[in-house]
Amino acid sequence: MTALAWTLTVVVALLAAAHAWWGLGRIWPASNEKALAHAVIGDGRDRLPPPWQCWAVAGALAIVAVWPWLMVTWRDSQLVLIGGIIIGAIFFIRGSAGYSPRWRGRFNATPFRGLDHYLYSPLCLALGVGFVALLSREMN
Repeated sequence: MTALAWTLTVVVALLAAAHAWWGLGRIWPASNEKALAHAVIGDGRDRLPPPWQCWAVAGALAIVAVWPWLMVTWRDSQLVLIGGIIIGAIFFIRGSAGYSPRWRGRFNATPFRGLDHYLYSPLCLALGVGFVALLSREMN
């Protein structure tokens, strides 16, 4: 149980850190802003969103990174239960969307398309399954 909570926390915290890094105007892991935009956004734009949007995503992901521990600590909380269900569903929906024809038609810039197919969507699906698995363990 705690290994799953740790894994979820570490992975989501790393995603939050990446978004915070981009909010600071940094471009890792790409060589320039255009390359990063093409790798992580996928709709053909050449610039990243404004820093406040990167920070908003980083903040949301930071809250999600803490959520597994809330699920482990406050098992009887309806708010924590509902939050866990919503988080798991969001990750699962995002991961599933990456394989839909509509999504692939809208977000088709390279290298995003390949990264989404082999990394982003599977990661989102795995996170969704992880949150649901943690929920099912904590509900027993």
